[in-house]
Amino acid sequence: MNHRIAIQAQELCFSYENEPVLKDISFSIGAGELVALIGPNGSGKTTLLRILLGQLRPSAGEVLLDNRRLQTYAPKQLAKTISYVSQQTGLNFPLTAFELVSLGRFPHASRFSFSSADSLAVQRALGATHALHLSERNFTRLSGGEQQKVLIARALAQSASILLLDEPTVHLDLYHQLQILSALKRQCVEQQTTILSVLHDVNLISLFADKALLLGSGQLRGCGPVAEVITATNIKELLGVDMKAAEDPETGLRFFIPRDPFRSRVDRT
Repeated sequence: MNHRIAIQAQELCFSYENEPVLKDISFSIGAGELVALIGPNGSGKTTLLRILLGQLRPSAGEVLLDNRRLQTYAPKQLAKTISYVSQQTGLNFPLTAFELVSLGRFPHASRFSFSSADSLAVQRALGATHALHLSERNFTRLSGGEQQKVLIARALAQSASILLLDEPTVHLDLYHQLQILSALKRQCVEQQTTILSVLHDVNLISLFADKALLLGSGQLRGCGPVAEVITATNIKELLGVDMKAAEDPETGLRFFIPRDPFRSRVDRT
């Protein structure tokens, strides 16, 4: 069993204009784990991802990637170590899907050529996200769901050992959500890629994630195996939704069914 720690956060704190957003956040994620980051809107999930990327600097604490301090990475080294898919595409360049995914090879590509190995990595990434048929399509003319699949492919083509995703299934229907999360899970198992992803669907988390991090009011409210952290009590306290747990008799997996939502609202802490 692989016990290597890929991501370690140590007592992270962060504030926007003296308004605390994260308070004493500490956790570790092992290599090859798929970890769900869950919490209500405004709980600090995106801020935490940006700190792990080095886009924001914490007011206290530090981040280690593969037991090395984040600040010691040169930009190109960091790009080979960690990749990111944000909530918003923000891209209006008239590139084909293949060209856009090819940008993920920048940390590896030669200054003078795009090698056959780079091309193969792009094709594999597009294939993994079931987007190979989009290769020659203009990215700006794709649907939101198609764009999301291409952007995830770009992150996979980067061949980083750590992948951060901010709501990767936001534009996808249920079928394609399952498709993408299955691909990400395979990436963890087969390539030992470490994935930390913001997800909101507790049933998809139960199905795919190894561990869960619960954020609430800028504090870590839970961290550990999904079966221990994603519970009806935690869902009600953190998300303000009363849910009933049910077990699939065939697989033993636990799922959650919301009770009457108009009567189940509680004050969020």
